[in-house]
Amino acid sequence: MGTPEGTGFPQGMLQQPPQERLAYFKGYTVAHTRMEEACATVMQAIREPANAAYILLVGPTGVGKTTLRWGVERQLIASVGADLAQDPGRLPVCSTTAVSPDSGSFNWKDYYRRALQALHEPFIEDKMATCGAGTPRDHSLRVLPPAAAAPALRRALEHALTYRRPQAFFVDEAQHLLKMASGRRLQDQMDAIKSLADHGRTIHVLLGTYDLLALRTLSGQVIRRGILCHFPRCRT
Repeated sequence: MGTPEGTGFPQGMLQQPPQERLAYFKGYTVAHTRMEEACATVMQAIREPANAAYILLVGPTGVGKTTLRWGVERQLIASVGADLAQDPGRLPVCSTTAVSPDSGSFNWKDYYRRALQALHEPFIEDKMATCGAGTPRDHSLRVLPPAAAAPALRRALEHALTYRRPQAFFVDEAQHLLKMASGRRLQDQMDAIKSLADHGRTIHVLLGTYDLLALRTLSGQVIRRGILCHFPRCRT
């Protein structure tokens, strides 16, 4: 049976070696209705955040949250193509993963380092200022000291977000933010994210399991500064 026209399937793939055909089908994804709806909701929230500092994208494990993120990132990259020609230092979008801590408590210092690496800016606050009128900035970067304290890393991240101007900063596996040492409040975790969003002038998109819904019960301010997007499984 022939392949229907308009499906986008590359006919030449049928003549390729079995390994290449298998790799194609393994990497092929089909967006279901729920994914398209969630993608549209996230894009709308990024473009019109209405003073929101973060977006919570929650759903069950394996539903396709990371795949959805890739789709949103492609749209964001395509939307600023012309601007990149004028500002090559800009990143259209950026993302990292909140790593599950070995010690049972979320490691903010490790998170800041990973976020800076994702922004390709180990220590942007050490860029030299303009020496005079018409003198270009020195864009060489100094390697971040291994022993840098968390506050210094955080300031570097705030500077990097401001300089790179991503339309959104994605945090995958964000439920790991909820893992805290005894005595640390969940409110503190969200205050850190909200502060990064405000000082870095970049809305944060937190992708994770339903555990993230616990953030919606913290305070009125946390609810007011966030947008909830539910991505359920597709049921037929």
